[in-house]
Amino acid sequence: MGWRAGWEKEVGVTKWPESITVRSLTWAACITLLVVAVAGCIPGDFGIGVIVTRGRPTAMYWTDSRPGRVRRASLDGEGAETLVTAGLQFVDGIAVSLDFGKIYWTDTGTDKIQRANLDGSGVEDVITSGLDDPAGIALDVAHGKIYWTEFESREICRADLDGAGVEVLVTTGAVPGPVGIALDVVRGKMYWAEAGSDKIQCANLDGSDVQDLVTAGLSIPFGIALDPIWAKIYWTDEGTSKIQRADLDGSDIEDLIAAGLDTPQGIAVDASARKMYWVDDGTDMIQRANLDGSDIEDLITLDISVPWGIALLQ
Repeated sequence: MGWRAGWEKEVGVTKWPESITVRSLTWAACITLLVVAVAGCIPGDFGIGVIVTRGRPTAMYWTDSRPGRVRRASLDGEGAETLVTAGLQFVDGIAVSLDFGKIYWTDTGTDKIQRANLDGSGVEDVITSGLDDPAGIALDVAHGKIYWTEFESREICRADLDGAGVEVLVTTGAVPGPVGIALDVVRGKMYWAEAGSDKIQCANLDGSDVQDLVTAGLSIPFGIALDPIWAKIYWTDEGTSKIQRADLDGSDIEDLIAAGLDTPQGIAVDASARKMYWVDDGTDMIQRANLDGSDIEDLITLDISVPWGIALLQ
């Protein structure tokens, strides 16, 4: 029967991932992903990406855009608390890093990117000039970079974690539109949702080789997240009130949740637990479900106002 067939029978896997996740390592090991060809163990030309991660997320962070608040709770919605309110106007995207110990967020009202400690203390301005409606934000802590989208100026940019060295990587088109952004640092790619032109796009991390991945059936795609284990893109769509996913090349598009949503915005994926989390500013809720869209749970339904972005602490 062979090693691969026997393993599939034992664990019930019929579709192989492009990667295997290894946990419980020091962060010095965790910043590296090794793509290796396994020879002599598996018949044929079968490559495995060994993704080294820190482990499962421990909390969720989100933004309430009106009034401006940065908040957090446990993954089951318990213990919700407000971390930052002072000086915020319309907070949008959010990103967090356990190892760097920081929260980053964009504010489209003040045209700033700011950061704070994970408990909300030590708020700092990171970028305060040259921004035009900053929206989505993502971190590449291993390489010391932040990436963000600017809706009005139609740009995707990056800078050092302290805001120095700002670069414009991509100017996306003739209409405003880039919103959610997600990074696949291992494969050297960034993915974003184009709300203005109704597309899911990607490029190399330096902005080269821009590609259209999904161009049909979308109406204001907004949040975007990646599952690096099974090589999937997940996104929310405001106009169709859906959550969908596809392969990283845009193929094999699936409707995961097509009923019960109003205006889904940010989305985050816990690939290790096979869960996705999202915020809906129409229903003022945070919900989660299995990655196939089953078993939907309401997590936050009270004291939440126009939630916009969400991120998992990992």
